[in-house]
Amino acid sequence: MQLEQELDRARQQACLRLYLPYLTGIATFEAEYGHWLEEQQKHVSDLRAAVTSNISDGEMRVLVEASLNHYYELFRMKGAAAKADVFYVMSGLWKSSAERFFLWIGGFRPSELIKILRPKIEPLAEPQLQGICNLGQLCQQAEDALSQGMDRLQQTLAQSVADGQLGEASYSPQIDTAMEKLDGVVRFVRQADHLRKAALVQVSQILTPRQAARGLLVLGEYFERLRALSQVWATNTREPE
Repeated sequence: MQLEQELDRARQQACLRLYLPYLTGIATFEAEYGHWLEEQQKHVSDLRAAVTSNISDGEMRVLVEASLNHYYELFRMKGAAAKADVFYVMSGLWKSSAERFFLWIGGFRPSELIKILRPKIEPLAEPQLQGICNLGQLCQQAEDALSQGMDRLQQTLAQSVADGQLGEASYSPQIDTAMEKLDGVVRFVRQADHLRKAALVQVSQILTPRQAARGLLVLGEYFERLRALSQVWATNTREPE
């Protein structure tokens, strides 16, 4: 009996050592993301005030860079969270329900946001318009390539799990193979965030500082409205019919 108790304690400690990095990584991300949302509200407020003011292009550029860096910080945080639990990041559990409806590999589709952004920052000079259109097409092509790669990885991952035999132990060779393939999922999340970051960089370079500020304000307000929609929906679904 004493030996069995010691074995049980050893198993519990081993499970805790395996599970603790997940708990720590996700809890850290959730706390950081909550703080990120608070800071995002401040950035949106600053941009809203700036676009209706007469501040210089230099001052506007500082606000644009600060807002862009804030998005870059989110991508860094997500990369660390994906390493802890890529399924958590991919499922969008850290986002509101309306945001999850538009989820693509753990975040937004750059091409879709460019479509939302473009009419809000017009009029554009002809070179700017051409640059935005070209960027949208390039983003769409890159998204298609990543989506196809994710589909193939999902198929091979599902096959690795399905190849196991009934009644076998949980940690079979097939499960080990599937675990190895999960690193590929993490890489896809990071590649998708790299594409999102590259799109933000390119748009900010095509636009003037004031146009870029307006664009970032549009994006910030768009995500705010999605979160507000989620709250209204959650409230309505809790009300008795």
